[in-house]
Amino acid sequence: HQKPMIPFFRKIRKTLADDNKPLKYFRYAIGEIVLVMVGILLALQVSNWNEKRKQDANFDKLIDALENEIIENIHEANHEIDWARTIQMNSSKIQLNQISREEFLKEPNLRSVIDLNRLDINSDDISSLVKRQEDFPEAYKVLIPHLKNYLKIEDRYQKQEIEYGTQVEGYLDFLIKTQPWYASSIQVLDSIAINKQVDFYLENPVFKNYLASYNEGYRYLLREMIGIRSSCLVILAEIKRIRENFEDDDIKALFEQYHILPYSKQDCDDIKVSMSDFNEPPTYLPLINFSDEIINIQWHDFSSNLNQNIQLKPGELRINPVSKRLHGDALIDIIFNGECATKYQAKRNGYLLIQ
Repeated sequence: HQKPMIPFFRKIRKTLADDNKPLKYFRYAIGEIVLVMVGILLALQVSNWNEKRKQDANFDKLIDALENEIIENIHEANHEIDWARTIQMNSSKIQLNQISREEFLKEPNLRSVIDLNRLDINSDDISSLVKRQEDFPEAYKVLIPHLKNYLKIEDRYQKQEIEYGTQVEGYLDFLIKTQPWYASSIQVLDSIAINKQVDFYLENPVFKNYLASYNEGYRYLLREMIGIRSSCLVILAEIKRIRENFEDDDIKALFEQYHILPYSKQDCDDIKVSMSDFNEPPTYLPLINFSDEIINIQWHDFSSNLNQNIQLKPGELRINPVSKRLHGDALIDIIFNGECATKYQAKRNGYLLIQ
């Protein structure tokens, strides 16, 4: 059976050779392979594109949750910062014997200055995103250092809060063990109990010691509260810049929405500075450079009598680092070619905006 088949195959080979059909088949085969490969590559590209679109959509949801978390933290911080400043003012007046018996009797808040007032903040989404920083789309990577910085400040706040809480617990334990009127103060004070309580605030030296220690601890807790708010404002502004193309006027309006105003501009030869808020320790404040130049800024740290310096890149939005905290009422020089180009007066609930 083999011999008859050999001539048959030879005939086919001769025919193919004569007509140059192998080259045609080869070209056809190569074309088919190329088409298959292109189809596979296109399918992979479409699959990758769809997967990226899903990832971007999922990441947008994470940023939505982050933005909501940040906004809630800003509102909470604003409330507690205002309350903390009221407590600080009342505590200082009590220490200086500037509160009368009548004022103590009329104002319940004066009779509870040593109390637990904590930020009810949430950082679940911030922590989750920091753990997934390798998944950040390129446009959102600018958020990573801001999120990490927030967590550092929050950690400082938590540590300070533990110390502050311990002071309050010690004071309450002292009241329970030594002041008979304390049980009545939990409910509605009768006239006898409330007068005994006021006598305690006016005359008891141990209370004044507790108040001095508490006031100092709460003062530094306030510093971290302001830092948390500033960090949240910076993160929110960056999100708005990425997603909604916010520019300088938009960010000014955004900050104003949360009662944060830009520092006032003044001449370089003006050395007058408001001293009204120097009872607050140096803290972290938003700094924004919307100019096209590298900006060198300098301010005087009154607590250590040092000049602090920091550089802002064009378009940079940040807060001053922990090692260079800034007074709420300081004069800030903008340095250009080694000399003051302009000056800003810092203030409470403010930020530096360079345009």
